[in-house]
Amino acid sequence: MPRQKASRRAPERGHRVAVARKRSGLSQRQLADRTGVARSTVARIELGVHQPSVTVALAIARELNTTTERLFGGGR
Repeated sequence: MPRQKASRRAPERGHRVAVARKRSGLSQRQLADRTGVARSTVARIELGVHQPSVTVALAIARELNTTTERLFGGGR
């Protein structure tokens, strides 16, 4: 029987990024351009299916005027 890969989805963290982005008045494309990643990467982060590197997480937090802990931390 094949093993299934454990889901590492984190929709609550992605939702925090989406809310902060919208609050900043940025589109996914604008955030992507400002952080040097593809728009699809921003979308996948917001869906909770992609965990950004530390460098990308720091860039996103900086652009959204918040902290990485607030966006990607385990707590609320």
